[in-house]
Amino acid sequence: MKESFPSPESENKITREKVINAYKKFIERGIKNPDDLDLEDPEVKEANELFDKWREQEDESVEGNEESEHRINLSKTMLYVDAGFTDPVYLDEVLKDWLAQDAQNAEKQSDNPERVETRRQITEAVKRIRNLLAEQVQ
Repeated sequence: MKESFPSPESENKITREKVINAYKKFIERGIKNPDDLDLEDPEVKEANELFDKWREQEDESVEGNEESEHRINLSKTMLYVDAGFTDPVYLDEVLKDWLAQDAQNAEKQSDNPERVETRRQITEAVKRIRNLLAEQVQ
């Protein structure tokens, strides 16, 4: 029986969850907007570097695949939200700027099942942000 060993490439792969976890400690400290992070704080620098490396890795992995590029853009758009940043000003920016741009870039193509799924994911993200904003108003 042949043993399988993780390739060095897979060992070095940065997961989205690892990046999210790097930011969760700031949420636990009461920071609700990523713009409020102290860029001089070594932990913030470390989290930002991890995020940058993850973005580069993901961009390289989907290069040339338009549908995957749209989905990675959505994943990047939602990363801080998924980490727990809930400031209403920030969420409004995500909703009106970033998700709107993601939706515009992923134009409707009803004959393309992958595009239909990408647009469904964007719609779900919009609903999630709206729900988060509505919860804060109550």
